[in-house]
Amino acid sequence: MHMKRALLALLIFFFPLSGIAATFASEKTLTLSEPVPDNAYVAGANVSVSIDLPADLTVAGGTVGVYAPVAGDVLAAGGTVVIERPIGGDVRVAAGRLHITSDVAGDVAAAAGSVTVSGKARGVYIVGGTVEVTGGASGPVTIYGSDITLAGDFAGDVEIIASDRFTVRDDTHITGTLRYNAPEQADIPPSAVIEGGVTYTGSYAYVPTKEEARKFALAGAGVFLVVRTLAGMIVAGLLVGLFPAFAGRVADLALSSGGRRASLFALLGFALFVATPLLVLLLLLSFVGAGLAILLGILYLLLLLLACVYAGVIAGAALRRHAFSRFTKSREITWKDAVLGVFVLSLIGIVPVIGPLVKFILAVVAAGILASIAYRFAFRPTEE
Repeated sequence: MHMKRALLALLIFFFPLSGIAATFASEKTLTLSEPVPDNAYVAGANVSVSIDLPADLTVAGGTVGVYAPVAGDVLAAGGTVVIERPIGGDVRVAAGRLHITSDVAGDVAAAAGSVTVSGKARGVYIVGGTVEVTGGASGPVTIYGSDITLAGDFAGDVEIIASDRFTVRDDTHITGTLRYNAPEQADIPPSAVIEGGVTYTGSYAYVPTKEEARKFALAGAGVFLVVRTLAGMIVAGLLVGLFPAFAGRVADLALSSGGRRASLFALLGFALFVATPLLVLLLLLSFVGAGLAILLGILYLLLLLLACVYAGVIAGAALRRHAFSRFTKSREITWKDAVLGVFVLSLIGIVPVIGPLVKFILAVVAAGILASIAYRFAFRPTEE
């Protein structure tokens, strides 16, 4: 029980909140069209927001569309994210494709394969493949990408890192400086005005400073986090969708008996995490045991992978049975719960010290449960 409460407390602490109250919603296809008095947390395969929101919006889905103004911040993750109405706060997005066509009062921070921002923002921080920023910004702009296009009115400094091509369109106005790194110099049109001057660093002669190397590392870590989270969400959704009874059994064992059984499973999982590599090393010392060591090593890697995935499943089940208990009577876990659980657990993992600890605890619990189920299946097939 303490572990469940700690998970929910961390979830509430991490998400941006303008008040204590919040509205949760989760469906396969969800259209948010009813008035919401507070923060909204929405998840589904296809999500559409068509009602004005007075506070923050946190949304996850395959396709996400925001077609109404949001007074607060927007935190979104999905395959395709479209924002077509003004946002009163910041926008933070991890997606395959992102389209922002309206103004954002705060900063835009995004990691996506394809990004188009045609509305004006305060600051812009983007990591992507193909990036078009054409609405301008009142603050600093930093973009890392392959093919980058810039247009509009920019009041601050602009920094561009393009691995393929950088394009400046006609009538672009930059009050600050333009500093860019690309394989070839950009053809800056005569109608473009850059008051602070232009600094070009060729791609092959470019040696980053310590600060720039730190930025590259952060950008790479951000892309890795997004890819890993999306991969985990997909795998968890598939596993729960294909084997719902097994996922339900794992969740029941983790969340039942007030956490007492979960503690025992955590001890078993921790012992497996520590002892298995030592056993593999001992077996490798003998020629006869080398084959067994390889097989055991493969099973160990599989256990680690499944433990990480089912940690998200357990988190999703805890959210359904506690945070979303007012909105659904069913306790059966679905693929949507698994996807949301992996997403939430990834966000919690960003919190220093506490986040990784929560993820590790859930992973060792999941590992212990998976090992116990495998043992019962192999050696006690008739036991209930």
